[in-house]
Amino acid sequence: MNEEQYLINKAGKENPFRVPEGYFDSLASQVMSRVDAEGNKPQDMPMIEKKTKTVWLRPVLYAAASVCALFISVTVYQHFTAQTVENTTEQVAVYSEDSFDEAADYVMIDNQDIYACLTGEY
Repeated sequence: MNEEQYLINKAGKENPFRVPEGYFDSLASQVMSRVDAEGNKPQDMPMIEKKTKTVWLRPVLYAAASVCALFISVTVYQHFTAQTVENTTEQVAVYSEDSFDEAADYVMIDNQDIYACLTGEY
């Protein structure tokens, strides 16, 4: 109650908003001059065309984009999987031919060292 009394004392009860003299006298004629005789839109307003939106278009676009993304992902996955399998078979073929001899030369051991290692005399 104190806040309300404070506001009344500060601002008073008088309405601070005013309308210019004769505003409502000419308001009706101004509005009617802008309205078409049939009661349509005002004459001064430009023609605004409404955009017709189809409700089903957006979900269909989302579904199409999802299918395209899935197709591209599967294609890329299969491509890289096929390359990996080809590389693996080439590596196995290369290692199976001379891999033991190359490894023995790299480690600098010969057949006698291998036999000694296997028999435990090394």
